[in-house]
This record gives sequence, C-alpha cells and structure tokens, in this order.
Amino acid sequence: MKIVSVVGTRPNFMKEYSIYRACKSAGIDEIIIHTGQHYDYAMSQVFFQELEIPKPDYINEILKGRQGYETATMLTFIEDVLIEEKPDVTLVYGDVNSTVAAGLASVKLKIPVAHVEAGLRSGVLYNPEEINRKVADAVSEVLFPHIREAYDSLMHEGYPEENVYLVGDLVKDTLVDIVRRFDIKIRRDGYILATIHRAENTDNKERLTNITEALIESGVSIKLPLHPRTKNKMIEFGIFKHLEESANVEVMEPLGYLDMVKMMAHADKVVTDSGGLRREAYMLEKPIITLIDIIWVQSLITNGWKKVCDADKEKIIDAILNHNPTGPRDEIFGDGHAAEKMIKILLERFG
Repeated sequence: MKIVSVVGTRPNFMKEYSIYRACKSAGIDEIIIHTGQHYDYAMSQVFFQELEIPKPDYINEILKGRQGYETATMLTFIEDVLIEEKPDVTLVYGDVNSTVAAGLASVKLKIPVAHVEAGLRSGVLYNPEEINRKVADAVSEVLFPHIREAYDSLMHEGYPEENVYLVGDLVKDTLVDIVRRFDIKIRRDGYILATIHRAENTDNKERLTNITEALIESGVSIKLPLHPRTKNKMIEFGIFKHLEESANVEVMEPLGYLDMVKMMAHADKVVTDSGGLRREAYMLEKPIITLIDIIWVQSLITNGWKKVCDADKEKIIDAILNHNPTGPRDEIFGDGHAAEKMIKILLERFG
C-alpha cells in the first residue's frame, strides 16, 4: 500500500512524526508532501531534524498571498504529485488550508481521503478552522476523530458509522514518545509559559493590549516565546517596549518543538490562544488559561483544567494568580497508540 501524507504547518509535522514511524514499522510506502503553507522547507527543516522525519519527497514553494490564492496553488501542486504517485489513500491532518487543498485534489482524482482529527467543532460558522474541517470531513472516506466529542459530532451529522474510527490523538502519541525518548521531567519550576499567535488577537490592538497588560500586571514570572508577526504587531500598536521593559515577562525567540515541550513540561501553567498547545498542556498536567473564546474541547472546561478568559485583562490576571485545578484529569485523548490503529485500519481498507 502507498500512502501520501500532506503536511504544511507545525502541528502537521508533530502528527507526521508518529504516522511516519507507524508506516515504517508496518512496511508501508509513505510519500510526504510539504505544501509550504506556513514555512518553506528551509525554515521548517529544524522540525524535521528534531523529530527525525525524513526530508519530504515533494516540497512546494509558494508565494504568499490571500487564502484563495495560496489554497489554489497548493491544490494544483498536490494534484500533480498525486497523478505522478497514484497512492492508495491520501492522509490529511487537522484544519489548515493544506488539508482542504489535499482533500479536494485527491477526491477529484478518485483517490480516497483519510482525515485525522475529523469532526472537531466549535460552532463558529465563519471560523477558518471550522470551515476547513467541515470541507475535509465532507470529502473524506475515512474519518479519524481524536476525541469522543468529535466522534459524536460526526454521528450527529450523519456520517456513516463504518467510516468513522475513534482512535485517539496523534499529538498524544508524539508527546508521550518525545517525553520518554528525551527523559523530559514533568515538574513546576515557578514560571508561566505564554504564547500569542492567533490573528483574532494579534490583529486587534485592544485585544493584544489587554493580553499584554495582563501578563505584565500579573507580576508573575512569565516566559513568552514571541512569533515575529506578533512582535511586529506589538511594535505597530506601540506596546512592545512596555512589554520588553517589564520586570516579570521574559520575551524570547520562537522555540523549536523539543525546546517548547521542555519549557511546557517545567511550567506552572500555560497561557495561550493555540488550540494545539492547550491540549499538549493538558497532557503534561498543566492548568490552561485560554486567550480566545473559541472552544474546541469542552471536556477541558468541564473537568476544570481549562479557564477561558478571552482577552479580558482582569480575568486573565485572576486566572494567572488563582486558576489551580486539583480535580481528576480524564484520559480524553486516547492511549498514545493512535498512529498504529490508524495504519492498521488503512491497511485493512486499502492495502
């Protein structure tokens, strides 16, 4: 069996880590396409090196532009590769534009699509991730929801039960393996890890100012790996100097995957607007404070480990100081063997 796996963003690389190993163990021919969505290969190479993923077989170099242009460019590139490789199935991840491009290119060539993290819903109609997941789900023959909530959404929407497999989360597979391989200790070293990258926050002066002031006024030791785009927006809005001069916030360069996992594993709490980071934090036993009110996994709120503060300064400060959950952490994200289960299912269906 031949699988084409399509990646284009940092979260995709993390999931590909476990799929690559499962394919290799099963003797499956896997072709990796890098769409260049967030990073060209030269910029994202560090992730492949750290995670020991082979260089992609096909690498797309796109000129940055509007979403429609970029998605169309990726679709054309992927279509050419699929015609050349003639895989048995195309594997797509999550909710990014690369996923939609690959799904559409594949299904129009009558190549089955398998969608990892299918079914996750926020209920926000015009959220880009929501749109991408729904489109990817609609064109996929095999759907791999990673949590019970996502599985239930697919059942509610009428997807055939025989095409939906609740296998667990590839992020957990990768995180568990990385923590074990590099002997990363989970502890609390007296600081909070914060990240800000979503456009809803970075492109809105009031929201970004509120978040920045909350971090500073909390008075707590905070480590802030800062994406260049976020930094540029802070400079544009006139708030970066105040942050840089603060006594408690350490502004850092962006981190590679391993350094980010280590920093998160040693943090007291995690403050973020990232969908992926909040679930990694949960897996690493960290209280989570979210800076946007889009909710992907309700269970994290229900069990008390996630506090949704949006961009409300007072709520963020209060959560930094007082959000200290002690209740049970249910195993929401599976048993750490999702990749093996996915590959076994794909072999049974398409091998």
